[in-house]
Amino acid sequence: MRLRSHLITLMIGTLLPMVVFAMVGAYWLTERERAIVERGATERARAVLTALDSELRGSITTLEALAALRQVGSGNLKAVHGELVRALASQSHWLGLSLADPSGQQLVNARYPYGTELPAVRELASLERAVHSRRPAVGSLLAASDGQQNQFSIRVPVIVDATVKYVLSAAVKPQIITALIKLQRVPPSWVAVVLDGNGIFVARTFNYSESVGKMASESLRRAVSASWEGWFHGTTVEGADVYTSFSTSELSQWTVALAIPAAEVEAARRGTIYLLLAGTLIAGLIAVAVAHWLGRRFSAPIVELAAAAKSLGRNPWSAVPLSSQVDEVRELGIALQRSAADLQGADEENRRSIDQLRAADHAKDEFLAMLGHELRNPLAAISGASSVLGTPDIRKDMAERARAILRRQLENLTRLVDDLLDVSRTATGKVALVRRPVELSGIVGAALTAFRSSGRLQAHDISIRFTPVWVDADEVRMEQVASNLIGNAIKFTPPGGRIAIEVEPLGESAVLRVSDTGSGIVENLIDKVFDSFVQGSNAIDRAQGGLGLGLALVKALVQLHGGSVEVKSAGPGQGSVFTVRLPSIRPAARDAAAKQGEDQRQRSLRRILIVEDNEDGREALRTLLVLAGHEVHEAADGLSGIEAVAKLAPDLALIDIGLPGIDGYEVARRIRTTEKGRAMRLIAISGYGQPGDRRRAMEAGFDAHLTKPVAIQRLNEFLVA
Repeated sequence: MRLRSHLITLMIGTLLPMVVFAMVGAYWLTERERAIVERGATERARAVLTALDSELRGSITTLEALAALRQVGSGNLKAVHGELVRALASQSHWLGLSLADPSGQQLVNARYPYGTELPAVRELASLERAVHSRRPAVGSLLAASDGQQNQFSIRVPVIVDATVKYVLSAAVKPQIITALIKLQRVPPSWVAVVLDGNGIFVARTFNYSESVGKMASESLRRAVSASWEGWFHGTTVEGADVYTSFSTSELSQWTVALAIPAAEVEAARRGTIYLLLAGTLIAGLIAVAVAHWLGRRFSAPIVELAAAAKSLGRNPWSAVPLSSQVDEVRELGIALQRSAADLQGADEENRRSIDQLRAADHAKDEFLAMLGHELRNPLAAISGASSVLGTPDIRKDMAERARAILRRQLENLTRLVDDLLDVSRTATGKVALVRRPVELSGIVGAALTAFRSSGRLQAHDISIRFTPVWVDADEVRMEQVASNLIGNAIKFTPPGGRIAIEVEPLGESAVLRVSDTGSGIVENLIDKVFDSFVQGSNAIDRAQGGLGLGLALVKALVQLHGGSVEVKSAGPGQGSVFTVRLPSIRPAARDAAAKQGEDQRQRSLRRILIVEDNEDGREALRTLLVLAGHEVHEAADGLSGIEAVAKLAPDLALIDIGLPGIDGYEVARRIRTTEKGRAMRLIAISGYGQPGDRRRAMEAGFDAHLTKPVAIQRLNEFLVA
């Protein structure tokens, strides 16, 4: 075979894997570009939905303010009519404002004189939803009829003596929704729409007048009915081929959808493919031309070399077959090896860069998952306790237990928010513990109470065996450990299964053991269950949801307390046993400290001044302090607070930083310049709790800085000091 043929074959052999690699890479890149478009469209749809919810909440807030008026609650319908007329005049985007009874019969309507006989409301579904849920509701679009414009209703229940007495409704122009989505800077080629709960257009940036009040396309309605959020390939009502991103509001049950022309989404893919084909063709032509040129250039020297080799006789080259051991071929092989090594090095560098990007993205997702997981447990307990308190004819002891849950879980949330304010500490797992002597079974019992309040224990056979044992621990974090272990057992144990919870002393340790008869753990996951995001196989447990952070949190928190946690399972379907061991302490230290603190609190009743411009916050804090036996006085602004200090000479002042007129820092500075103010204690109250905020409070003359909401236990520490 001639050298020219070898060169052509070599060029083809070299180009072929590169072409395959390029095609695979092009496909990966186009898929990535499509995913980027999808992610961007989804985020934009969420942003538009957030703006929509904000707009609706503005009207809801106004209606709730009207519902809270004394005239509305008293049933003075004539006075209510006057208030509604004035309110309607102030809202340019409202078409009407009415008050109806729970059955839907209008009692007064701002558009008609008082006393006029009124019909029932046109759209009962949202009214019934507001009555049954006792929360605001947004209705579906009502098409224009009988001289009325297109409109939709926003309804707020009026609750009197724990009963929905009326429903206050505002009829709103849909044009305000169209104006809102036009302000969101959606690309001109996209079509942004808002659908009501029935799949009818409320607003649309394309063919608005012809679309509003009409049913959306079947593909969009089918996708919305299947999921709260998503991305799909379908058509518009005009038949245009589009990719659509959508997101549905929990507040209104309305959906925001963004339709992107399919040609726009697929343009990058086609461009990349065309470029690849053109590049491949050009590269092939160049390769053939180069091979032909090289063959012609080197054929004569190689013929001369063959003649020289024959004349040399013993020249080692004479024994080398030209078909495989020609120097040019060998050097080309070496060059290709070097090129492959260079390409491999570049590929490794690219892979490291991609891994770093994925690690950064994973760290962000892990932080967000940690945030959601940290907040979900106390919020569930608060929701359950709130539901208990909202039950008619609730017994006094049940109400007190529910209130205790609310107090405890609000403290938990306050602690969690304090941790989240320092992002670097939370992201690196540096959580500070507030440790004190606590009885472990009491903590586990509190966690069980939260699960009972939410109804999550009803489907399982629960056995409890508690033996008192004391530990030096952060009560909030240990309750989080217990909640995660119990919640894990509930999640992976089918209804009717058994869950056993035990607390007992064992040597110098306090042991918490949670066992179940659930799905168990496969052998290869036993050593990984405490790693972040580990949830077992997709076929068994993935339907349970969650992000796999609960057990990782358990391990981290137990280790922070100087303890250990282990798991045992006989295999799939055999259940599992989680065991936590913590160093135990003697209970006498807790009893003595508690008795000393109680005696000190009884001796520490104070004259206290509250300087707070928020009336509700001031009233709540005053009530807590009065119930504790303190003498409490109030001031609504900074200047009034300074005058009250001069007049009352209180022992202590609680001063809000964000006061009208002069802020809390200036109030503290002025009080410290007076004779009475130099001796009293000043405590700053603020929604900001960064180290810089505390430092500024100390510089202004405060003795302490507390963040909102103020924990009464933390405040008592200053009152008894």
